Amino acid sequence: MKELATRALTGAVYVTLTLGAAWSGVTTTFLLFLPVTVLAAMEYHRLHWNGNGPPAIWGISVSVATYAACALMVLLPDWPAAAAILAVVPFALLAIILLLSFHGTSAIQGLGALLAHVVYLGLPFATLPHLVSMGAWTFTGFMFLLWANDTGAYLVGRAIGRTKLMPAVSPNKTVEGLVGGGVAALLVAWGLGSANTGFATSTWLVCAVLVTITASIGDLLESALKRAAGVKDSGAVLPGHGGILDRFDGMLLAAPAVYLYLLLIS
Repeated sequence: MKELATRALTGAVYVTLTLGAAWSGVTTTFLLFLPVTVLAAMEYHRLHWNGNGPPAIWGISVSVATYAACALMVLLPDWPAAAAILAVVPFALLAIILLLSFHGTSAIQGLGALLAHVVYLGLPFATLPHLVSMGAWTFTGFMFLLWANDTGAYLVGRAIGRTKLMPAVSPNKTVEGLVGGGVAALLVAWGLGSANTGFATSTWLVCAVLVTITASIGDLLESALKRAAGVKDSGAVLPGHGGILDRFDGMLLAAPAVYLYLLLIS
């Protein structure tokens, strides 16, 4: 009960800050998730290298540069995509130089980590200000779907979960939990469509399916990362939840998927 209360309190603060930033605007959302991106990059760097890699600033700079450059595309309307790519290039080149200096001929093994800082961290977090730019309810609806999926999967999995989803990666994830999360997300999607929140019910239902699939894969991906590093949590910055990656693992894949879908249909 104590763990559940701690988890609930941390979740309440997280929800308040996230939704408050979204309704305050794109700039506030950008500023909120800037330190979140830094912390996520630190956790990923620690998990991937396990103390045997280059300094943490190596990955942090690439993640933050990617996040800032892509987020500026919505903060500054005249900021083209080409400029965003060019802004990241110097940091990526510096990261490669540092990688070569620390690992020499085995540096190629670290290129995967470099790519992860761009694709797995910087870009997904950068989609959040873009979702806010589509309307506060667009971002809020997405987060509601994400939270409903997480909560449904957690509660159903704890209550009746028996069939392991992928035990080699995550022994606690169950098929029942996956279904419970999906049903919860679909119910919330139906509610969002009925409440006239900017999109038709069918659109929200598609978003719910995307969130259920991608968030579950993101959860498993982060579990594999932790298992490879031999740790239970990615960090301890969020009481009751663990680290930033533990809290945002599903979002890292779900946010780009939903954003691209909404961009496509608009």
